[in-house]
Amino acid sequence: MPLSIRVLLGFLLFSSNAFCQYSPKLLEIKKGYRETNGSAATCSKINALKEEEFKGADHAFYLYLSAKCLENVNKMEAALDNYIRAKQEYIAIDSMQSSINMSMSISSLLASQDQNLNTHKKYDDEVLAYVQTSKDIKFNARCYSHLAMVNFENEEISTAIKYYKKALAIHKKVKDKLEETNISNNIAVLYSENLDMPDSALYYLNKNLPELKNRNEPLALYYNYSNQAAAYFRKGQYQKSIDILNYAEKLPVDPIMKINFLNSDLMTANYEALHDYKNAYKYLSLTKKITDSINITQQNIALNEIQTKYETTEKDLENTVLKNNLKVQAILIYSFVALLIIAVFVGFLIVKNARKREKISEQDKLIEQQKFDKALKDYELSSIDIMLEGQEKERQRIANDLHDNLGSMLATLKLNFENLRLRKDELRNEENKLYDRTDELIEEAYQKVRRIAHAKNAGVFASEGLIPAITKLAEKISIPGKLSLQVIPFGFKDRLDNTIEISIFRVVQELATNIIKHSHATEATIHLTHHDDNINIIIEDNGVGFDQKTLSGADGMGLTSIRKKVTQLGGTFTIDATPGKGTTIIIDLPV
Repeated sequence: MPLSIRVLLGFLLFSSNAFCQYSPKLLEIKKGYRETNGSAATCSKINALKEEEFKGADHAFYLYLSAKCLENVNKMEAALDNYIRAKQEYIAIDSMQSSINMSMSISSLLASQDQNLNTHKKYDDEVLAYVQTSKDIKFNARCYSHLAMVNFENEEISTAIKYYKKALAIHKKVKDKLEETNISNNIAVLYSENLDMPDSALYYLNKNLPELKNRNEPLALYYNYSNQAAAYFRKGQYQKSIDILNYAEKLPVDPIMKINFLNSDLMTANYEALHDYKNAYKYLSLTKKITDSINITQQNIALNEIQTKYETTEKDLENTVLKNNLKVQAILIYSFVALLIIAVFVGFLIVKNARKREKISEQDKLIEQQKFDKALKDYELSSIDIMLEGQEKERQRIANDLHDNLGSMLATLKLNFENLRLRKDELRNEENKLYDRTDELIEEAYQKVRRIAHAKNAGVFASEGLIPAITKLAEKISIPGKLSLQVIPFGFKDRLDNTIEISIFRVVQELATNIIKHSHATEATIHLTHHDDNINIIIEDNGVGFDQKTLSGADGMGLTSIRKKVTQLGGTFTIDATPGKGTTIIIDLPV
């Protein structure tokens, strides 16, 4: 049973200095609204105004005043609509503090409706976010008071007290004693009625008494003593509660402003607790009488509201016409915006498709270029293959000619010359010398032809094969004391195809030549491994090495042409070189 009186702080927002300078007509209505607590007469003045005569901040303020009056007559949906419109207009003119005022009004309205307990949260979040950056501490105090009241409505008592205390701290800082006492009173009510902590409530109430007495505020003192009485009732000190209530009733307060039904209800509870049923019945009867009076008053208020409705009918009709005109304008604007959005979207699609076609065209060109590059590469490899094959055939033909034709002719000539010399015993001594010299020249020519024939036939491997040929190559290249070239074969049990052997030999020969010309190595090794259908060749040296990043397609070591030969054979060519740490070349070939 609520027995304490909470001071309503709702009009703090309405009277906030956050509102800027408005039309004198609106300010006058605002003043009357505040003084008459939102009477029907004041609201009829607002309804008599024409909305279209106000612009900008004045129009937003008009919507706010109209919303307050609509809220008083329980037209919550219309009031909410006006609050929201006012908020939007304040945002449009960059009056953020006034916009936050509207957020608090919207939140209070929604929080008061049972079915809307959660919809006000986003507006409270806006208020809280604004406070974090606002430097207007008085306005911040109002925001905290609002958040406290909303949480009180939702029975979040500890949160409500937290925000009340934040507001209280600000009012103490700016020395606003009136607001300080009002908030202290509300904190006391929460402690007494909701947390069952009457001692804490009495702490705040007694702390306020000196200030209230100094200010000569009978109504505030009346509320304070009434709340003290409720706290003592909670403590079980019923007689003290009665004494304080009797003292409060003697204060010079306008009877209209007294909350008589609460105090008479509290008197009934006190006497009932003291088992004084006679006085309990007396105050119970008084409570009923006051309640009936309140009902009659409410009926009169309802009649006044009906009269106000009739007075505002004509105004509503005018507003309806205006709203219809606004709707037509809105439809035209929305139609234009929709067409503009469609045009932009279509333009976007056109540009996107054009870019897509351009990208596809570029990809097609890239594919064609890749095909051309591949064909050119295949042609180069084929040309290299044909060149190698032609070179080998030419070497073989020259070797055969030297060995079979010219070599045999020189041998026959030598035999014939020997026979001729044996038969010419009678020749003179000078002629014998001439024969000897001729014989020497023939022998020398014969030996040179033989050497050329063997050298030219080295790539054929007709009788020796790949490993013996590479071994002989290593022996010829090795220089005692300067370069040692070692060949380490493994797994070469059978001969390979002659073309493959020739190709491998040429690759090894060129790499060995590179070691002599460029590496400045003292040791080099050629590893040849034949395993299943693969041949692995590793050629490494301890020379100066080189930086692979500086290696270009036109390198002086012929590595590009060697790589092409290996690729043409279907293999892979890997270089592992570091300046100052030698070079290792790894070749893997399928056979």
